[in-house]
Amino acid sequence: MAKNNATLPDIKTLLQAGIDPKTGLPLKFGGGVDGSFKPANKRLLEIIDRQDAIGRYEWFNLPEGLSGDLIERILYYRGQGMFFYMKETDGFYFLPYALDGTIDVYGRYTDVTPLPFNGSTTEIDGKGPKPWINGLRRKCVYDIVLDEDMNLDYLYESCVLLHDYTIGISQTIIPRAQLQEPLLDVMSDIIPFMRTALLNSTGIQAMRVQGEDEQSNVEAASRSINRAALEGKKFIPVIGGMDFQDLTGGEVAKSEEFFLALQSLDNYRLSQYGINNGGLFQKKEHMLQAEQIVNQREDSYAMKDGLRNRQEFCDIINSIWGFGTSCEVRSDVDMMGVPAYGTDDDSYGSSEEDEDEYDE
Repeated sequence: MAKNNATLPDIKTLLQAGIDPKTGLPLKFGGGVDGSFKPANKRLLEIIDRQDAIGRYEWFNLPEGLSGDLIERILYYRGQGMFFYMKETDGFYFLPYALDGTIDVYGRYTDVTPLPFNGSTTEIDGKGPKPWINGLRRKCVYDIVLDEDMNLDYLYESCVLLHDYTIGISQTIIPRAQLQEPLLDVMSDIIPFMRTALLNSTGIQAMRVQGEDEQSNVEAASRSINRAALEGKKFIPVIGGMDFQDLTGGEVAKSEEFFLALQSLDNYRLSQYGINNGGLFQKKEHMLQAEQIVNQREDSYAMKDGLRNRQEFCDIINSIWGFGTSCEVRSDVDMMGVPAYGTDDDSYGSSEEDEDEYDE
């Protein structure tokens, strides 16, 4: 019987060690050729997106052991979480959850069980979520608890759910980390595309292979593209029977066009969070205040939706456990980013000519 030598490499460890998981060579040997910058660029964009998502809101008066950053991280990667108290540890927790009961007439979960934030969330046999502690169940509370209704069951047996944004029919939502991933993937293409366009504008031509035996020569040529461009070489010498052809016919886009596309995509990304941005269509010229407001007016609703969910969550846990917890938009995060009407600063980067044209 043949021996199975199949393995699943630890990609993160290889990257941290500076090894390209695809080639097995040190990353520096790649020299950014063949689009190797895209995965690195995407990782950079993922960090920025996570920082923007987690940094939108500021939490106050949370119980010991919990922080606003921890809550926002769980919401970013899991979409929702449950807040509850454990008498055994005398501590409060905020963790992802799974249904552990029935649903009411509105489709809401009646009981849930917490799941671990990090680590596997599925059973070995793949049947479903793996609870953090078997048998640990909490009853969901969806309304503020009045003093006359308060009892020990609320303190020890209840939980409060929080969603990153308003749910639809389903009681769970897709995490922002998953929603943003396709957009970040598109954004990560822009700079490599710009780089390719700049390389094409240097006049370097592609080579057509006559047979499979010439593959190694093509690989060598690909690794030499950067050096040839920097040294002003039009052709790359390669041993083998090859002819040349131009694969980049047509006008080459300017680098500013790629950056404008990247800026528009980044504005679209920020709009998903309701953070101040320049709008999906980014003009090259100065923008009037009215144009800026039109581009940004709807963005703030996404921020307000998330804030409303968090404030309602705070009201319910405060009615049960009495913390005085609150959540606000972080002071340095601007939902609109433009001056109010009637102020002295009534234009956004506009010149006097722009204002005269607008007045007409």
